[in-house]
Amino acid sequence: MTPELIAILALGITLVGLLITSRRDARADMQTFREEVRTDNRALRAEVHADNQRLRQDVQALAERTARLEGAIQGLFTSRHDPNRRDDAA
Repeated sequence: MTPELIAILALGITLVGLLITSRRDARADMQTFREEVRTDNRALRAEVHADNQRLRQDVQALAERTARLEGAIQGLFTSRHDPNRRDDAA
């Protein structure tokens, strides 16, 4: 074997070692990134769920208030236009 061939083989082996190490590090980084994304996704889902719960409560409260207002308006309208209504002031 010539010194040039030995140098080429040594360089090839070194490059293969670097590629393997680089790939292993990239996989570890990707796994860490995936875990971070999962954690963030869980936190975001919990936050969205809590926001949805608050929104449902707000909508329910508005529905109740609207029903009360509708009842009050209906009562005013009905009492003013009731032909069987007697005025006690007369």
